[in-house]
Amino acid sequence: MNIKQEKTGRVEVFETSAVRLYHQLQREILTGKLHPGERLVRKALCGRFGLSQSTVTEALWRLESDGLVESAPMYGTRVCEITMERTRNEHILREALECQVAREVTEVLRPDDEPELLEMADRVDRAMCVGAKYSEEGMEAHRAFHMKLSELTGLELLIKEMDQQWRRHLVLFNWISSKLLPVPDGWHRMLLTEIFSRDADRAERAMRAHVRYGRSRYLDVVEEINRDLSQR
Repeated sequence: MNIKQEKTGRVEVFETSAVRLYHQLQREILTGKLHPGERLVRKALCGRFGLSQSTVTEALWRLESDGLVESAPMYGTRVCEITMERTRNEHILREALECQVAREVTEVLRPDDEPELLEMADRVDRAMCVGAKYSEEGMEAHRAFHMKLSELTGLELLIKEMDQQWRRHLVLFNWISSKLLPVPDGWHRMLLTEIFSRDADRAERAMRAHVRYGRSRYLDVVEEINRDLSQR
């Protein structure tokens, strides 16, 4: 839990050791430093970071709540594996959330919001165009674009669910994206054209097509990834 303290007229935010470890491990999972299926042994983590077992356990519990790790009796904790079933389920969930965001945002979008969204869309499209290679910055721009749309809805629970889903999606995308790039030119700008129409049905149809792009290739790529990981 974050601890807030008033000091010299400013509010300073401090993180507990468990939260700092949670953020560190989260980053290592999202960037692929920790591989899908890799075990997270509490004793080893205690030694690596110089922390108590209770602190490590709290950090792992937070990661499990995010859906980034999973625990099993007699086995311990591991980074969630990229399975066919999980990939299908994540796609279905993402489609449901993103399509609802597209509908909701048409109701509240202001003209002043459009220039920033267009700039963000162009940033993502440059990161995913022909000749582009996977980069952490590019994928963060991708996440930020879709999160901005959700934040504009002002619906707190929807925003929270989108944030957690996108963190899980980045784990998949970290391993899959290099095999799926590039996307069509102006892919995210085209999506905004439909959202800017303020027609909820048009926006939803466009978002559904957007999310489904490359889905048929995803499962083939999952098989390739698991073969590669099994040979490590």
